Amino acid sequence: MTEQVIIDSLEFAQKSLEIHGKIPLSQLPRLHDALCAGDGELEYRLKGGVNAHGNPTLWLWVNGQLSLACQRCLEPIEFPLSIRVNFVLVPGEGALPASEDEGDETDYLVADPKLHVWQLVEDEVLLGLPLAPMHENTQCGSASAMGAVQKKENPFKALQGLKLKHKD
Repeated sequence: MTEQVIIDSLEFAQKSLEIHGKIPLSQLPRLHDALCAGDGELEYRLKGGVNAHGNPTLWLWVNGQLSLACQRCLEPIEFPLSIRVNFVLVPGEGALPASEDEGDETDYLVADPKLHVWQLVEDEVLLGLPLAPMHENTQCGSASAMGAVQKKENPFKALQGLKLKHKD
């Protein structure tokens, strides 16, 4: 088992530090439940600094390839992952802006003296997953799914014959 990376997020940002590495997918238990195959790894890079407004900031980049289950045929589908997130650190939850005040390009994170980097990466990856991953219709491995899309029989067809018999 590889050791977790823990940082003091505020100090990390103020000193403009940077770390990068690879995380085995097997070390991300919440993500592991969403995958077809738990082998592989994610590459991450976390950089601290101060933004143009003087706020301590973390920039996170995550790249990798995930094997998810197609919701149509349940066969594996390869999902290329590329996440770029900009976090502005705030001193406490009371300093978080209201959701309508947040910018689209900036997320806020409560400064933590013991921030688990891998958990932060896992959180962002889970947020970046599609709700229902599916192959394109022509690539889906399920013949029954393809048939269901092409021809769907009316479930009330048998009742139509009964209705006509009762009218007589």
